[in-house]
Amino acid sequence: MAIKKVNVHGGHNPAGKIACGAKDLLDESKEDRKIAKAVIKYLRKAGVTVYNCTVSNGTSQRDVLKKICAKCNQNGVDFDVSVHLNSGRNDHKGDKKLGGFEVWATAFSGIKKEVAERAVVNMKKLGFSSHGDPYKRTMELYYLNHTKAKAILFEICFVDDKDDYLLYKTVGADKIGKALAEAIVGHSIKTSKTAKIASVFKSGVSVKIVGNATYGGASKGKLISSAYLNKKYTVTKVQTNNGQQEALIKQLNSWVPTKYLKLC
Repeated sequence: MAIKKVNVHGGHNPAGKIACGAKDLLDESKEDRKIAKAVIKYLRKAGVTVYNCTVSNGTSQRDVLKKICAKCNQNGVDFDVSVHLNSGRNDHKGDKKLGGFEVWATAFSGIKKEVAERAVVNMKKLGFSSHGDPYKRTMELYYLNHTKAKAILFEICFVDDKDDYLLYKTVGADKIGKALAEAIVGHSIKTSKTAKIASVFKSGVSVKIVGNATYGGASKGKLISSAYLNKKYTVTKVQTNNGQQEALIKQLNSWVPTKYLKLC
C-alpha cells in the first residue's frame, strides 16, 4: 500500500499549558512539535499530502485527545502518526544505557507493521536503541482507538534519561523527522541540504566528540569512553562506511561517525 495522505501531530498541548507533555532534561511538548514539523517537511518533499493535526487549545488531557482525533478525522488519509517523548527512567546522571525508542499500535499488521519496522531500523541507524520489544500493543490509548485511518504512535526517547538527552541533542529533531518520514513512505528522501551538511567535515577541521558516541570503522558500535568527549580533535580523513559518514580523528587514530561530531 502506497501512503499518499498522512495526518501528523505532536501529542500534547504546548509547553506551559494544561495537559502539556512530560518535562525534564527534554521538554516533550516542545520537542515533539519540532519532530512533527520535520516529519511533515520531509513527507511533503516526498510528494505526500500531509495535515498537521497538532492541538494547542485543549482544556484537559482528554479534550486534547478528542480535538486531535477530530482534526485527524476531518481528512481522508491513509495513515495517522502521533509523535511523543517518553518518561520514567529517572536517570539524570547517565548510566551509559539508552532508554530507547518504541512504537505503539493496537496491533501490528499490514502497513502499520511495515512502517513500525522501518522506523525501528531507521532510528537504530541514528544511534537509538529499542526500549525492550519496540513494538508495543495496546487497546488503552484513546488516540489509537478513535482515528478513522490506521494509526501508530512514536515514543522517540526518554525526557529524563541523560544518555537519551545527549543522543537526541547530537542527532537533532530534523534528522529524526527525516528518518520517520522515510519509514512512512518506505524509501529514502533525498535533499540538497543533507549533502551540504555532510560536506562540512573534511581534513583539517577541528571537532569535538559529543553525545552517546560510538566508534566507526573496524570498531563500529563500540562505545567511546566519556574521557574522550568534549575535547578538541583534528579530522584527517572522511569516508562513507555502509552509508554512514565517518571521520578519522588524528589524536585517537580512530574513525568516529560524523553524527557524533561537532565543529569547534
